[in-house]
Amino acid sequence: MANTVKNVIGKEARRREINELLVGTFNSILRVEEGVLRNRLTEGLTIAEIHTIHAIGLQGASPMNVVASRLNVTLATCTTAIGKLVDKGFVKRTRSDADRRQVLVSLTKEGRQAYRVHELFHRDMVESALGELSEEEEEVFSVALLKIKAFFDAHDPA
Repeated sequence: MANTVKNVIGKEARRREINELLVGTFNSILRVEEGVLRNRLTEGLTIAEIHTIHAIGLQGASPMNVVASRLNVTLATCTTAIGKLVDKGFVKRTRSDADRRQVLVSLTKEGRQAYRVHELFHRDMVESALGELSEEEEEVFSVALLKIKAFFDAHDPA
């Protein structure tokens, strides 16, 4: 009986510690990412705008509905976000030659630079996070993250 109580208490303490680690890690990533935005190539951009730039990508012009889908937001929300990025000079809008009703968005030179800064941040973050892990530890970490992501995806209200 004493071992059972001890195991339950130990499990609860471990769960609290994991919760603190998840929340702390998420907050740390956001703070570091915000710090990355404080440079001349991304000046004036919010994290949400950087993520919109990332959703547009470097592959050329994307339809607005595709960008909205990548961001998991409504077309109206995406239109507002794109409008702000157009005003700031990071994105340009064009009409499709095949269907003039369709609005396409692509990155300007400044938008491509901001995209690359963000991409470099994420690459460096992953390299730094995994740098001290063995291949076996990296595999275990990857599987654990997949399971955690699956949980959050299953509980995503969107």
